[in-house]
Amino acid sequence: MALTSLYLDMKDKNVLIIGTGSVGIRRARRFLDAQANVNIVTKDIDEDIKVEFLEKGAHFFDNDKLDNLIEASDLIVIATDDLKLNETISKKAQGKLINCSSNPSISNVIFPSTFDIGGVTISVYTGSKSPLMAKTLRKKIQSIITDEDIYYIQLQEYLRELLKTKVDSQIERKEFMIQINEDENVKNLIHDGNIEEAKEYAYKMVEKSLS
Repeated sequence: MALTSLYLDMKDKNVLIIGTGSVGIRRARRFLDAQANVNIVTKDIDEDIKVEFLEKGAHFFDNDKLDNLIEASDLIVIATDDLKLNETISKKAQGKLINCSSNPSISNVIFPSTFDIGGVTISVYTGSKSPLMAKTLRKKIQSIITDEDIYYIQLQEYLRELLKTKVDSQIERKEFMIQINEDENVKNLIHDGNIEEAKEYAYKMVEKSLS
C-alpha cells in the first residue's frame, strides 16, 4: 500500500460495518459521530449498544442483504473474527474503500490511533508495525498537551476570523498573529486561563495597529 494521511468529511456517506466485536463497535461509533449513514451487518450485538446505535441513526441488516449493501457503500469496515469470510468480503468489495484491522493486506484504509482534546485531533500510525506502540505514543503526546496550548489555538482561531475582515494580505495577517502570540501580556493572560480577556486584548492590539 502507498498510504497518505488525510481527514475525510463523512457526513451522509454510506458506511457498512460487518461484525460487531470491539473493533466493529468502535468503528460504528466513530462514523455515527461523524454523521455518516451507518449500516451494520451482525449476527449478535449487545442490546444496549444496539439501542444506542439505533438512536444515533444506524440501520441493522441480515447477511442476505450483504451484496446490495456492499454495492451501495462508500466505505466498508470488515470486522468479523472469521479470516476467510473477511477475505471473501474484501474480494466482493473491490473498488471500494476497505478497512480490515485483522488483515491490513486486504485494506486500503487504515484507522490510526487517535485522540481528541480541546477540538484538536491527533493521530499516530506506525505503518501496522506495532499498534501497541501507536497507543503508547498517543498517550505520551496526549500527556504533554496543556490547557495553555488549547487556549492558544482558541485565540488563533479568533484572530484568523477577525483579521480576515480587516486585513487583505495573508502575509500581514500572519505577522499580526505572530506578534500577538509573542506579546507578554497575552502570554500572561493565557497562562492564567483568561482566554476571553486575551481575545479582547488582542482585538485592541489589532485596532490600534490599524488605526
